[in-house]
Amino acid sequence: MLSQCQSEDRAMTFLKKILLVDHEPKVTALVRRALEGTGKYLVRVEHDSRLALHAAPWFLPDLVLLDAEKAEVESEEVNRQLQSEPTLKDTPFLFLSGNPTPEKKVVTGGFISGYSFLATSLSLDDLIRCVDEMLFPAPTKRRRM
Repeated sequence: MLSQCQSEDRAMTFLKKILLVDHEPKVTALVRRALEGTGKYLVRVEHDSRLALHAAPWFLPDLVLLDAEKAEVESEEVNRQLQSEPTLKDTPFLFLSGNPTPEKKVVTGGFISGYSFLATSLSLDDLIRCVDEMLFPAPTKRRRM
């Protein structure tokens, strides 16, 4: 018979870590609350990309969410520097692109220069769904021969 401690350890799961880099506190608070509310994620927020560069190597995120609106060059530089870290080279990045006007609203994500992006005008449910797909990919079905 397993002790209660052993059975609890067996059921223990680890949260996926997300580094969220965005200059807008209202956005980060909303995104953080939504992601952590799923019970699957631990989110570290950095409003300054320089601080994110220092935090990432010790936080070791499973995913980095980057604000693509702040400055395209700055976002690309942060991405380049983070991926040059040996411990982060395989970490996926998701760029969040703000769309303040309804005419510019993007209803889906996609890829730009090989990186995933999402419009922040999407619902939080869509963001969570995308993050889930990136961090918990569906198992591929094995084909019988």
